[in-house]
Amino acid sequence: MKYILFLSPCFKKRIWGGDYFQKVMNKTDSKEPIGEMWSASGHPKGDSLISNGRFQGKTLREIYENNPEFFNYPKSKVFPILIKLIATADDLSIQVHPNDDYAIKNENGLGKTEAWIIIEAKEDAEIIYGHNAKSKEELINLIGNNKYDEFLNRVKVNKGDFYPIPAGTIHALGKGIILLEVQQSSDITYRIYDYNRKDKDGNTRELHIDKAIDVTTYDKTNNFKPLNYLQSEKDEIELWDNNYFKINLLKVNSKYKLPSFEYYGIISVIEGKFIIEGRTLSIGDSFVAPNLAEDLFLTGDGRIVITIPKES
Repeated sequence: MKYILFLSPCFKKRIWGGDYFQKVMNKTDSKEPIGEMWSASGHPKGDSLISNGRFQGKTLREIYENNPEFFNYPKSKVFPILIKLIATADDLSIQVHPNDDYAIKNENGLGKTEAWIIIEAKEDAEIIYGHNAKSKEELINLIGNNKYDEFLNRVKVNKGDFYPIPAGTIHALGKGIILLEVQQSSDITYRIYDYNRKDKDGNTRELHIDKAIDVTTYDKTNNFKPLNYLQSEKDEIELWDNNYFKINLLKVNSKYKLPSFEYYGIISVIEGKFIIEGRTLSIGDSFVAPNLAEDLFLTGDGRIVITIPKES
């Protein structure tokens, strides 16, 4: 039986971060404002360390590239998924991500389609989700005249909401939100507006308005009604099945047998505590289960997210 890969997270300082990971989760003693915990990543800017078995101490990227048999010889040359727990103490920049074609041509990297699973949200928490411009010309005019309130779609969010964010969707998280983000393994972000704020050295962050305008799509999102997993009577919900990954959310009561995967699956905890193979896992923790890991059981109560990469 192939064992699962337990992963050690890495933490990311962000200008909009706070002390959630230090004071609430007790995951780090960093004095910096931490906004993200990368819990499953093969990205060079935050590569997960394996914390068990014969691969202990090596990175997920290293194992994925050098031991493809462990993952049943996947087609993707790089580990294609990045999973984060995000905690916002301030508003994020208004931004958009490119698709694969644009990113490969202009950034030598993958595009970024992502998804948000809202775990907690303060009563007045909001996000930016899409825009109302009908054409590229109108978008250029609105951005050029700083009419952000006029064309950005502000949405109140609730605990349990799920938001799919295909590449090209203008979006931003507001403050007071805890969420799990499932995304392509990419760190390419084009900022449109950052509230003119400055870092501790007095510098504003770079904007990428021309590229943002290039990649923005015009699909209507202003009438989108998010699925809310807390309102479902089902214990298992398919949240999203797209070209890059499939996301299932499961409510577990006492015990759950992991399914078999064609290649591998990534399991992340979003509620409660679980024990598997003697390891206790809590909110934000992730591990990788290869296709030949048989008869593996999670014990505990809460909710998990299973991300299955698309390898075709």
